[in-house]
Amino acid sequence: MRTCHLRAYLLGLSRLLSVTVLPALAFSQVQAAESGPFDLPGPGLRVTVERHGITLPIDAVPALAAGDQLSIQADMPKDQGTNFLLLSAFLRGATNPPPRDWIKTAETWKRKDKDKNLSLKVPEGAKQLVLFLVPETGGASDAISDTVRGRPGEFVRATQALNQASLDRSRLDAFMGAIQAQGNTHPEFLRTLAPVLARSLSMKLNEGCLDRVIARQASCLLEDRESLVLPDMHSSSVAETLAGAPTDLALQLSTTREAGYGYYTPYIGVVRDVARMFGAFSNPQFNYLPALSIRRSDNVALLLNAAPSFQKPKSVLVAAMPSIEADRPPQLRSLQQEPICASRQDVLLPVDGAPLIYSTSYARNMAIRITAAGGKTIDLPVEARADRGGYVLKRDRAIPADVSGNVTAALHGFWGFKQFQGPEFSLQFAGGEPWQPVDGTLLTPGRDNSVTLKGVAPACIAGISLSRGKSKPKALSWEVRGDNMLSLNVPVAGGGPDGLVLQIKEYGASEPVNVPLPVAQPAALPAPELPPAM
Repeated sequence: MRTCHLRAYLLGLSRLLSVTVLPALAFSQVQAAESGPFDLPGPGLRVTVERHGITLPIDAVPALAAGDQLSIQADMPKDQGTNFLLLSAFLRGATNPPPRDWIKTAETWKRKDKDKNLSLKVPEGAKQLVLFLVPETGGASDAISDTVRGRPGEFVRATQALNQASLDRSRLDAFMGAIQAQGNTHPEFLRTLAPVLARSLSMKLNEGCLDRVIARQASCLLEDRESLVLPDMHSSSVAETLAGAPTDLALQLSTTREAGYGYYTPYIGVVRDVARMFGAFSNPQFNYLPALSIRRSDNVALLLNAAPSFQKPKSVLVAAMPSIEADRPPQLRSLQQEPICASRQDVLLPVDGAPLIYSTSYARNMAIRITAAGGKTIDLPVEARADRGGYVLKRDRAIPADVSGNVTAALHGFWGFKQFQGPEFSLQFAGGEPWQPVDGTLLTPGRDNSVTLKGVAPACIAGISLSRGKSKPKALSWEVRGDNMLSLNVPVAGGGPDGLVLQIKEYGASEPVNVPLPVAQPAALPAPELPPAM
């Protein structure tokens, strides 16, 4: 009799825990996921993508395509004490559950590569790829597979949102890293550097911070970091709709790709929406936690905003891979306002329209293509610099001597696997024909003279000075006229045996160029008439 009562008591206790304590634990984890920052490091992954015989690390792949071969392996520490299952699931729409063979499992603790790694081929019709990491549990693979197939809409939306939020985080990290580095070395330059960084990476800038004492500017600029990522109107309206709608209604979502390549997305709102979605189908066995994917080369570092649980309900970490669609390079715009001297050591090609060129490796093998006098094309490598606001010309390749004057340079490279054609720039290279006064120039002594010089690359003039004999050179100002002329005022004090010489210093040249100026000599006075002889 006592045994029967004990069994009944235990059965009742079990039911009580299943309907009260465990759901409460799951709910508390969902609340933490909604509010906590992503500052908890999680497990790592290593991912590469092969397409048409070319293999790229995951941080250089903005989008996957049908037929791509993915190699995915867990990157666990050597002293990892808990075994993790690694699962992948391809998705094909909110109203079209994926077939079972689109969901794969790897046991990351096994010795053989075929058992511990995932080797995937993107199937035709797939639109998203989502990854799961869960502590080893009997039946976990089947349970997660059933959840994905039973509610594909949640994971379609979650994958889109997490992928976009991960890209936003890459911009935030790039901004924070540059501000911190500058604050640690030369904080006095933050006043000029911070606005350029904010503009390049599309971040919110608290301009009031730049009015504080130099020592406190960096920390002020990084306060409330999650709010620095700017939202756009479209994404904000989606986030507001999800936040205020019932769960079932919020999950009626489309598979539209994320737009804007990192521009103005609701970094905070998206994360909260995903946490609410996952909370809708957490159960006493598993609780789903969103993870941001921080991609560096082939390494994917997962960041969590809630501590995972290794007891029931066990945490299932959910991470997104790039969407499956055509590579679409951004519409990069040139901000050039006048010809750029390419003979300088710090050549900047200002651009706008794609903050992800600074925070990811999507744009790769970037270079400008110029054409030399003989018709030969030359590629000069460039590097994206958020702190400069564009691409900076690398100096690891010599510029041929026959490149001078006005040259059109076309920015090009690859966006992922796709060739990328960027804007064109008007460059000028010093050298070629020397500067000379235009025909008919003759300076008049005793006044200022307007002088026009003709040559090549006026953008490459670093300085002009005037000298006469052994007198100290005097610096002159000048104006650029067109693509090959300079205009300046030259003061001529008076006549004399010593001629006037302009010393023109050009970027990239070791010595100035001397340009003699012709000066009119005063007419000789007539000889006085002698009185007649007496």
